[in-house]
Amino acid sequence: MNSRLTQPEDRAVLRVQRGPLCEFMAAEHVRLDELLTEASARTGMTASKAYASFREGLLRHIRMEEKILLPAAERRHRGEPLTLAGRLRLDHGALAALMMLPPVASTFNAVRAVLDAHNPLEEAKGGVYEQCEDLVGLEADELLARCHATPRVPVSPWIDSPKVLAAAKRLLIRAGYEDSLLNPRDEVVVATFVAGKRDEV
Repeated sequence: MNSRLTQPEDRAVLRVQRGPLCEFMAAEHVRLDELLTEASARTGMTASKAYASFREGLLRHIRMEEKILLPAAERRHRGEPLTLAGRLRLDHGALAALMMLPPVASTFNAVRAVLDAHNPLEEAKGGVYEQCEDLVGLEADELLARCHATPRVPVSPWIDSPKVLAAAKRLLIRAGYEDSLLNPRDEVVVATFVAGKRDEV
């Protein structure tokens, strides 16, 4: 994720001004980015473990936002969702669909494209994380504790299926992305993982 406000030096500037809740969520982005980079750059068991950890971590991160942060902000915002809440949820739907696809180059390409657009909306100064922290005030520590305690999300095996691919493309389009992001590239399965086991390719 190498676009707007996602470089380490950008994050260092933001750390001066934001609180622990923002810090934790942004650190999650860094950790997930590292796992995605490792999964897409390697092959065999190392890539399998990184990709499995990325899938679990990303879905857990989405759960934190959907079940904890966005509802808390809405509650403190006179019952009105944050302006960007709808956009984030469309991205979350697209990302969840992408997590059902095989770990090939086109999947990684689409995931990175979504995250490169999505993460700055949350991390930037005045972004969703700062808005949430400002709105919840003293409740921020409680929300942070709930985020830490969020259980892992059960992850289904990925599926190499035209129907699953078509569904992912529809959700990409719905979220405002080009479905060409999923056009075949160097389609070698670089992280092999189905229910914890799959023959390496």
